Amino acid sequence: MRAYAQGGYTATFQNEGKNSNTFDLKRIVLMVGADIAPHFYAFFMHEFKSGAVQEYYLEYRPFKALNFRLGQSKNELSIENPLSPTILESISCSSQSVAWLCGADPLVNNGSGRDLGIMMYGDLFNSKLHYVIEVVNGGQINTSDKNNQKNIIAKLEYKVLPTLKFSVSGQKGYGYAVATSPFNPGIKLGDTYRQNRYAAGFEWTGSRAGRDFWRNRCPYVRCEALGGKDGDVGSFGVYGATTIPLYKQLDVVAVADYFNKNTDMHLRQTNLTLGFQYWIHTKCRLQAQYAYSIKSHEMKALTGGNYSQILTQVQVSF
Repeated sequence: MRAYAQGGYTATFQNEGKNSNTFDLKRIVLMVGADIAPHFYAFFMHEFKSGAVQEYYLEYRPFKALNFRLGQSKNELSIENPLSPTILESISCSSQSVAWLCGADPLVNNGSGRDLGIMMYGDLFNSKLHYVIEVVNGGQINTSDKNNQKNIIAKLEYKVLPTLKFSVSGQKGYGYAVATSPFNPGIKLGDTYRQNRYAAGFEWTGSRAGRDFWRNRCPYVRCEALGGKDGDVGSFGVYGATTIPLYKQLDVVAVADYFNKNTDMHLRQTNLTLGFQYWIHTKCRLQAQYAYSIKSHEMKALTGGNYSQILTQVQVSF
């Protein structure tokens, strides 16, 4: 059994509008996993803030090169989406493009980046090549498919070096609009529409031993470009994130995150984040960050002006 909680304080300063500040609880998660029989593994995750089950699946693991998963879990589009919030650099969690293309788009309204379906995955060539193929509903979590169309997601990750990994992934399928969206006005509530995505990037870790997020920390860089097309509307984003150890358990973190929600309407936003984190114990940390968001004129007209934030967070995990 594992669990973690994240909460802190956020102050938002609007260039045009009302400022705000609040202590906030981001998430409380309980995870239970067990080997229930030879080659069979079961997993369950519940998030207490939302009161919703996040993940539940059964895995059959006959070989390292061939494994099967049936149930609900994070979809494998991008390097970042499958990563736990306990190791992501930004207090705001996922980059804009990853969150949006993995389900945060109001048309999908699936902010968790998870989906229900079946997955096949494995490691080949002495674990240098990792592959994933999954067939999912392409909708909200904990619900049945609303359009009877399935989405196919595929991913390939290749370790050029023990410290350097390249990744490409893509999705083809259809979405069902559960709401209208000002960012894609051509799709109406209840419409079934094309929902295609792609991602390509790399991950570099400055140590062959990897990171244990406490004592054996090392420089780390992750960068991806992502895009998609919902109906006739295209979107594109790119982000870069890095963690650099400074002294003992203290790190500096930086994230640059650009996303255009509608390339025809020029709905661009760039988020720049700089901060520090201090590891108290394995996966337990204190974080403090400053973030500034820069928007295009078209984006300001829909969502308001530029803004900055001061964010702090305490993360407890066991």
